[in-house]
Amino acid sequence: MILQSLVAESAFIYNVLSFGAKPNGATDSTQAFVDAWSAACASNDSTTISVPKGRYLLPSAIKFRGEKCKTLDITFQIDGTLIASPDYRILGQANNWLSFERVTGVSIIGGTLDAKGTALWACKLAASTGCPNGATITQQIHAVGYDSKT
Repeated sequence: MILQSLVAESAFIYNVLSFGAKPNGATDSTQAFVDAWSAACASNDSTTISVPKGRYLLPSAIKFRGEKCKTLDITFQIDGTLIASPDYRILGQANNWLSFERVTGVSIIGGTLDAKGTALWACKLAASTGCPNGATITQQIHAVGYDSKT
């Protein structure tokens, strides 16, 4: 029933599995998420990026950029868990694990973010230099609810 409702609202559904994502928690699925975003942005119609149940390793920083998107209605329907690398230093100069930049009309529904924050919190508690900010909001967003893990 939910899938039928989702199909009725979105002209196109891009499943990250179709782009090569692996829901095993061990295989890097970064490129699949980037490719699904690119396909959704290229659409003129409402789109949904579907993330089925499972654990998706996203060890690299990802920037979902919106300035070239044709559609102003992209929904991320996350039914699984997005997992960061336990080593925050892998982000390099990016300073953010997942970043949505210059986007309009993006909705993120469901899901769990497992940022593997133990090492980051240890860095911050030790008052070390070079610790990334962690989760930040740089512009106004409308958040309905979330389930995040450190």
